[in-house]
Amino acid sequence: MQLNILAYLELNVFAFAILLFIYMDVHSKSQKYLYEQKVFLIILTLNAVLLVLDTLQWLLNGRPGITLRVVSIIIAVVYCAITPLPCFFWSIYSDYQIFRDEKRIKKLFSLMAIPLLINFVFALLSAFYGLSFVIDQNNVYHRGIFFYLITVICYYYLVYSIVSIFRNRKLVEKKVYISLLLFALPPFIGGIIQSLFYGVSIIWACTAFSIMIIFINIQNNQSYTDDLTKLYNRRQFNNYMREWVQNGKSSSVLGIIMIDLDSFKKINDSWGHLSGDTALVETGKILKSNFRNEDLICRYGGDEFIIVLKVEKMNDLIDAVKRLKESVEKFNKRKKFPYSINFSIGFDIFDRKSGMTVQQFMRHVDHLMYVDKKQKKSIKF
Repeated sequence: MQLNILAYLELNVFAFAILLFIYMDVHSKSQKYLYEQKVFLIILTLNAVLLVLDTLQWLLNGRPGITLRVVSIIIAVVYCAITPLPCFFWSIYSDYQIFRDEKRIKKLFSLMAIPLLINFVFALLSAFYGLSFVIDQNNVYHRGIFFYLITVICYYYLVYSIVSIFRNRKLVEKKVYISLLLFALPPFIGGIIQSLFYGVSIIWACTAFSIMIIFINIQNNQSYTDDLTKLYNRRQFNNYMREWVQNGKSSSVLGIIMIDLDSFKKINDSWGHLSGDTALVETGKILKSNFRNEDLICRYGGDEFIIVLKVEKMNDLIDAVKRLKESVEKFNKRKKFPYSINFSIGFDIFDRKSGMTVQQFMRHVDHLMYVDKKQKKSIKF
């Protein structure tokens, strides 16, 4: 069963375009990825790479020349070696969606990575012994005697994921549960067709379709940014803190700064809600210009903002607050707007050894901010 090579090219280009759109959309909304976002992008990137390799194989298949033969062998080795990786990372992604536990994944999937190593060895040896593939004297690609080892490994990860999702369906929302199950269906069917009918190559286009399902129903619905300020939102903060508590080093500490705009209501009442929105946006710009890319800057809600910094000692946090105050003073001197905004600051070091929960620590920082407000130590800008 052969399809025209032009049809394959069109299909792969279309699938690649979908993946590129999804990647650009995810990247534009977030630059500090959570664990699940990182794994999702790994799956997406691997799928895109395999689409490119698959296309190159079709273009080079049967082309004469020793140079093209060497290139074809290298492409085939890489293709066979990484083919099971999207399924492997999918099992990681689905497990994390269910249990939200990185430590569990590290323990469980160190064993599940063994088939990947076996397949990698077979792929390398195939260049010399024709195990997973053979490139004949006419530079035509053929499946090797152990080609189906790749298929077995891929389906092992997919079946594991399906069983785990089904058994633990009560731990996730119904929409997430259905989407996770649906992901496996297109590549599952595409893989069967591709294995049964030599010459058909649709599995990566099918996988791209599955990635689009996850993007629409899970990733895209989990908004991590505030629409107005383009800062991260409370959801991202909560997820970040949960991951840090569960999976960070016990010796690591975080510096947390909480800011409240005291005069926000007055701005809304005196100059209108558009001016209030502008004040929030300008506050976000000031915060982004003062903190590092690796720092988490969030609009916590309303007129409250939170900055999370990785620090080593209290002086690092004090210096960060000092730099913020200096920047606010410079901003205030410009007199860009007819109003000033007062804000109060609470900050402290969060050490897990303290025994405090995230909720307890946030109440502590909120209290420090309230004390600052009460003592009239607000800053105007």
